[in-house]
Amino acid sequence: MSLISMGDLAQGLGLRIRNAEVKAQFARLTEELVSGVTADPAARVRGDFRPLGAIDRSLTLLDAYDLATSETKSTAQVMQAALGVVSDTAKEIGSSLINGSSGQHGNMIAAAGQEAEEQFRQVVAALNTRFAGRSLFAGEATDSPALASADTILSALGTTVSGLTSVTDIETAIDDWFNTPGGFDTVAYQGSTASVGPVRLSETETVRLDITALDPAVRDVLKSLATGALLADETVLSGNPVLRSLLAESAGEGLLTARSSITELQALLGVRQEKIETIETENGANRTMLVLAREGVLGVDPYETVTEMDAVEAQIETLYKVTARLARLSFTNYMP
Repeated sequence: MSLISMGDLAQGLGLRIRNAEVKAQFARLTEELVSGVTADPAARVRGDFRPLGAIDRSLTLLDAYDLATSETKSTAQVMQAALGVVSDTAKEIGSSLINGSSGQHGNMIAAAGQEAEEQFRQVVAALNTRFAGRSLFAGEATDSPALASADTILSALGTTVSGLTSVTDIETAIDDWFNTPGGFDTVAYQGSTASVGPVRLSETETVRLDITALDPAVRDVLKSLATGALLADETVLSGNPVLRSLLAESAGEGLLTARSSITELQALLGVRQEKIETIETENGANRTMLVLAREGVLGVDPYETVTEMDAVEAQIETLYKVTARLARLSFTNYMP
């Protein structure tokens, strides 16, 4: 029987190879313990990546839906804030115009008109709000402001009522300008008549934020507020405080009436905000289930991993001891 022995060089090489293998195994276990998933997905799924691919695809879709949901949620909040400005202004200036008209004092009416003019500019600015680079109340024309400047609108209205000497004639002219083609929809409104499309927030749900400055409720506030703003110009119904008082009172009442419609518009937007919140919650629940499913496919048991690490660590210590003992061996130590 022949005896096969290994030389020192071969033993050293074998130990180095085994040491590298054990260290690589320990590094893999460490990575798995930290990440919580296997370092060798192919072995875990036995080459069939279809279930894992379906899970990852769904998670990628949820990433896109989360981004859309977050942006849509913020957009709705900004729109709600803008409508709040419109509503608060209608209440405040409506009361101011009515109070200013009560004594038929020219100075009070003019002051109320100036306040209405200032707030008209604020409302126009609110309706021209942009968020994430898009105009919010301009329909599909998201790259354009919803309304022309306040000066442009008031100048056009001033021309429309110029020379009119009765409250009825002025109100009729303003109504026509706001409600018939060639007036508000041409001079004032700069957006699109087509509303923005729905935004998909999940595989089954969409939300539409399609309120524009063309909405009748918004238009009514602008009409009454602009009517009050015209009273800042004392040439309107000049020299007749009674008629100016009647026009101020009519504009104030119009604002208070229109405010209720704005409130309804805010409520409608609020319903859509609740829907966004619901979708966001559902998407979060779906993500949790998908993550758990993925962990079920690729996850590792921390206890088992630590046990394996202890075993591998023991092997490493043994190899170090063997290597150290072999390094101390010398032929002279065994000579008689």
